[in-house]
Amino acid sequence: MTLDLPLLLLVLLAALMHAGWNLIAKLGSDRLIAIALMKAPNMLVALAVLAFAGLPAAESWPFLLVSSVVNCLYFYFLVNAYQAGDLSLAYPVARGLAPLFVLALSAIFVHEIPSLAGGAGVVLISVAIFVLAARRGATREHWATLLWASGAGLTIALYTIIDGLGGRSSANVVGYVAALNVLTGVAVCGAAIAKRGRVVVSALRSNWKNGLIGGVLMLFAYMIVVYALTLAPMAQVSALRESSVIFAAILGVIFLREPLGARRIIASAAVAIGIAILALSG
Repeated sequence: MTLDLPLLLLVLLAALMHAGWNLIAKLGSDRLIAIALMKAPNMLVALAVLAFAGLPAAESWPFLLVSSVVNCLYFYFLVNAYQAGDLSLAYPVARGLAPLFVLALSAIFVHEIPSLAGGAGVVLISVAIFVLAARRGATREHWATLLWASGAGLTIALYTIIDGLGGRSSANVVGYVAALNVLTGVAVCGAAIAKRGRVVVSALRSNWKNGLIGGVLMLFAYMIVVYALTLAPMAQVSALRESSVIFAAILGVIFLREPLGARRIIASAAVAIGIAILALSG
């Protein structure tokens, strides 16, 4: 299994798409409604894709069901992280931690052992995350953001490993990811309606265009990632995907007017460099 140039470019495209839907999630004042706003059209598009592509192989369904639960936990952590603090803090921490967890879990469970260069990338990412997390006189809000984002990072790693194995056994990556999005869409939209009631329906009526754009980005970005996971080592794909931290930091400054001081710029760049080392190492 190798990560060749065309696949590398595809995963970078997925990273940009991922940062895009996370920006849309941050735009709304209520993060749960913002996620549901995207998951509703995401689920409908996924159903259409599933009707065309068909169901994945039966061997992949245990992975699919477990991944659905872990993805719901991911959205729970993500909603709370974005509710607590800035996109340009929560997003790099969550996405930067994920490759470290994937590296360890894939070594243990899939026997994909990193090279020396890969280990160096892990150390660089760890230092960069520490710089992102450290702050003099940090507020309770800051630490709350870090805790929620760390939980999101762990769930990202778990579903990456699960979906890597599920995608490899599915014989139908498109159908696998479409089915996964249908299952998570039902759960997320159900939770949003239970907690917010008619406000969700009202938001869909008034802001359906953003929801549709975000939902489509969410679906096809992850479809690319799972496809890559079937062809290349999981830690490399996960690490390369997390180059989205740079896209997210830039989008957060441009569209959300979030502060991006010198430390965040340097730390985000260090995360990106560490990710590149991981992605390109054997």
